[in-house]
Amino acid sequence: MSITIAKHYYNELNGWERSLSFHLNDILELEKSLRLIISRNSIVDIAAKVEVHQLLIDKVTDKMHLLQNEITSQEKLLLKENKFIPDQEIAGSIEKKQVNLTQRVKHIEKEFVDVKFYCNAFLSEMLKK
Repeated sequence: MSITIAKHYYNELNGWERSLSFHLNDILELEKSLRLIISRNSIVDIAAKVEVHQLLIDKVTDKMHLLQNEITSQEKLLLKENKFIPDQEIAGSIEKKQVNLTQRVKHIEKEFVDVKFYCNAFLSEMLKK
């Protein structure tokens, strides 16, 4: 049986969900590390420094959760009565939304990598003190 456009899109959406879940788990680990830095309480103004990183993490987390909701809604459009919709129904808004989601997932993943790098560099520097 050949793959339909709906099935292809659905598989793509599932991959994004797994990727976002993986990144959200990374975020939990970063937040745990930031809390550990604060608990050391030996560095002047450490809470303020940690807060800057936490705000960046919160911003990217919110974007990921929003994307997860949009991915779920797109998945629902691709299924009718637990069957993939026919290719001829994939047009206009469904196709545009898929393209838009593709771009946004790539953008948020890049943004997360940047935040993670910045946060890890901060954590490394703080652990040296």
